[in-house]
Amino acid sequence: MLRLLFLLIGGTALRAKWPWLMLAALGCMAGAGGIVADLIRHGTLSAPITLTGLFILMQGVIEGLPALSGTNRLTLGKSLLLITAGAGILFLPHFGRPSAAWLLSLLLLLDGGFRVISSGLMRCRRWQIKMSIGCGEFLLCAMIITDWPVPHHILIPVMFIFLLLGWSLNLTKVAWQIHRLPVQSSVATLELFTSKGLREPHGLDYCHPDVNDSTPQQPLNLYIWTPTGSGNVAGSRPWFDRWVAAIDHRGVVSTGHTSLAMGNEIYISLYPEDDIELDLKGFLQTLRARQEFDVAGRLQPSLEQEIRSWCVPDRRISLSHYNQAALRNYWEKYATDTHYNLTSRNCSTSVIQALDVATEGLLGKRGLYGFLTVFNPDFWLLSLIRSRAEGMTWTPGLVMDYCQTLQRLLECPQRAAARKQASGWLRSLRQVRRAPRGIH
Repeated sequence: MLRLLFLLIGGTALRAKWPWLMLAALGCMAGAGGIVADLIRHGTLSAPITLTGLFILMQGVIEGLPALSGTNRLTLGKSLLLITAGAGILFLPHFGRPSAAWLLSLLLLLDGGFRVISSGLMRCRRWQIKMSIGCGEFLLCAMIITDWPVPHHILIPVMFIFLLLGWSLNLTKVAWQIHRLPVQSSVATLELFTSKGLREPHGLDYCHPDVNDSTPQQPLNLYIWTPTGSGNVAGSRPWFDRWVAAIDHRGVVSTGHTSLAMGNEIYISLYPEDDIELDLKGFLQTLRARQEFDVAGRLQPSLEQEIRSWCVPDRRISLSHYNQAALRNYWEKYATDTHYNLTSRNCSTSVIQALDVATEGLLGKRGLYGFLTVFNPDFWLLSLIRSRAEGMTWTPGLVMDYCQTLQRLLECPQRAAARKQASGWLRSLRQVRRAPRGIH
């Protein structure tokens, strides 16, 4: 979550606000102290649970009010889901706290399973540490369920205490690193970013100027060929086909494709030099992220040629505001290396890294409102998609979900329309008040 927020805020705004990051670190430390006091006084985690429930409930109401006057069922459904979740959290302590413990243990089990499976398959950089974290989550899950060696109503608050203390330490380190960040440098060069990837970063030694306030003449277009749309799929595996890969009638795995275009100047579409056709067993054996598993790659010259040689993309997503100069400088460096890796350097990872460069700092232009994005549910959904993709790898399906959510977060068309409508109502009200009264 913090990495995504820092990326969208950008280096310039963060350097100006780095003392506030230190204040946030102190706030996390104070929160940990508050949980300790609540645990000593009540022996429960009542205060944080109540505050979380209130926050989710209020966010659902805020999201739902503009949707009532429109026809967007997705926004209305998301609002109802948030209201239901917030109300459930508020009333859950009164109906039995073990339910919350079981829910937390289920989340730990699912997240730990994801970490163990993904790190075991891909054997990326520091994969042993990631697998150890997953095994630790399994252990915590078992301790919560069995209430041994300590009861869950003590173990869970202690977990929150260590979580907040970890956030406090990370915020302190990041604040100092941001304070020392050179001018016109990307925040992606910070240790917070470079230590988390599947492999050593590449192409970050470029000049990253501030984003221009003016809207570029041409939008930034992302083209997505989904696994199901780019091959003759056999059978139905909704989850696997949607976010990983599809299997065609010959038993060959189809992963889909992703590309990015900035007008006619830049087209990012990375392919292996020799087409990789693997069955499911061979596909799983090829999921290795380290550099020794790289193969020769090539860059497609244009979208038109790619369509002629293959097919029309299933989806196009456009961003109207982005950093043209930074993307141009970055691609000049990154494009010098065309090696391809099915996991850590594929078409989707290349597009996402370029998208990060193009969108870095967009929220920083909004001042304090940029930091308030953390209260937007789309930001949390975006963070969830990104964490799952970075723990596994970026695929066309995940890129599509990420870019659609990012588009809503950055452009906020519905909220802009709601503000415009409200402004129109206020202007009409002022005109009515200022109009001369007739004689009846």
